Amino acid sequence: MRLSVISPTLNEAENVPRLVEELGCVLRDVEYEILIVDDNSPDRTWAIAEQIATANPRVRTLRRMHSPGLGLAVMDGFAAAEGDVIACIDADLQHDPSILSRMLEEFDKGANVVVGSRHVEGGSTGDWDRLRRLQSWLATRTAQLFLGIRLKDPMSGYFLFARKDFDGVREDLNGNGFKILLEILANLGPARVMEVPYVFKSRTRGESKLSNKVIWQYLQQVWRLCSSSRYLPIRLLKSAAGGAAYTLLNLAMMALILSFTNVHNWRASALACLGAIGLDFAQQQARSCAAESRKDFRNQSGYLSQFLIFVTGLVVTPISYSGLCRSLVHAPLIHIGSGAPLFFARMSCELVAVLFGAAFNHAWNRMFEWEAPAKAPILR
Repeated sequence: MRLSVISPTLNEAENVPRLVEELGCVLRDVEYEILIVDDNSPDRTWAIAEQIATANPRVRTLRRMHSPGLGLAVMDGFAAAEGDVIACIDADLQHDPSILSRMLEEFDKGANVVVGSRHVEGGSTGDWDRLRRLQSWLATRTAQLFLGIRLKDPMSGYFLFARKDFDGVREDLNGNGFKILLEILANLGPARVMEVPYVFKSRTRGESKLSNKVIWQYLQQVWRLCSSSRYLPIRLLKSAAGGAAYTLLNLAMMALILSFTNVHNWRASALACLGAIGLDFAQQQARSCAAESRKDFRNQSGYLSQFLIFVTGLVVTPISYSGLCRSLVHAPLIHIGSGAPLFFARMSCELVAVLFGAAFNHAWNRMFEWEAPAKAPILR
C-alpha cells in the first residue's frame, strides 16, 4: 500500500466523516488507507469511524482503551499502518488535507520527512490571536534553539515520512511527548526535511486540546530531548548556568569595589575577577568534598588545572574593561558626569568585558579540553 493516513482523535465524532470525505477527494489517484486512532472518546468517535469503515474499506479504526495521549496514539497508529508512507493529520480539519498530494510529491523527490508548515512563504496561522501567536513563536524558538531543529514550523502535527524510518526509531521514541514530530526528528538523525505551506484553518467543531498541562508536557519533552541531544547536551547547559553565576558574582564584587574603594581602573576589574573566581572555585571544591570526601590529590590536581586555565583566560577581562572605559567613559567627546551615571557606565563596561573574557576562556578551554577523571562507562 502506498499511503497510510493516521488521525488521532478524542471527541471528534462530528469531524471524522468530513475528514474521510475530504481525504477521499484529495487522494483519489493514490492507494491509501485512513486509520482513525481514538482514545475511547466519550462521544463515541470510534463508533462513528467503525460505521464509516463498514461502507468504506479504506477506513480502519483503532480504539485505544489504555494509556491515553496524543503521542502514544500516533505511535500506535504508525505501528498499525500498512502503507509504505505514513502521514499524521488532525481530524478537526485545521490541517488542510489538500496539500497531501504535494507532500507526497516532495517525498518522492527525495525528502525523508515532509512537514505541513504554517511559517514558510504561502503558509499562515489563520485567525490566531496575539497570545496564541506568541505561544507558538516561543515554542518554535525553544525547539530551534535547544534541539537544533532548523524547521520553520517544528511544532507542526501535520507530516509524513517512510514507514521503514519509523521502524528504525520506534524503540527510541517517547510517546509521552506532546509533539511526536520533535521525537522523530531528534532520533532520526541527519535527514532531508521539506516544508509545504498551508493555511491553518479555524476550528468549526470540537475543542482545542492546548492547556497548561500540555505546555508543561512540551517543556518536559524539550528538556528530555535536549539532555540526549548532541546539539545542546546538558553539560553545555550546566556550563551556561555556571557562566551566568560567575557573571553575577563578578558584577557584585565590582559593585562593592566601585562603591567602597577609590579603585576604578583595570585593577578594580582584576580584583572583581579574582574575587569571583575564588568564590566560584571555593563552592565547587566544597561541593566536591561533600560528595567525595576521600579523593586523592591526583583528582584535586584536575580541578587545579581547570582553575589555572580559568584564571589565565580571564586575564582578558581587566584589559577589555580598561579599553572600554577609555573609549566610552573617559572619552573627551563623551560626558557622563559623576555619581550614579558614572557608576552604571563602569558597571556596563565590566559586563561587556566579562562577556569578552568568557568568549576567550571558552576558546582557551577548547584548546586543552580539560575533563574530570573518567568514570566507568554506562552500558545501555
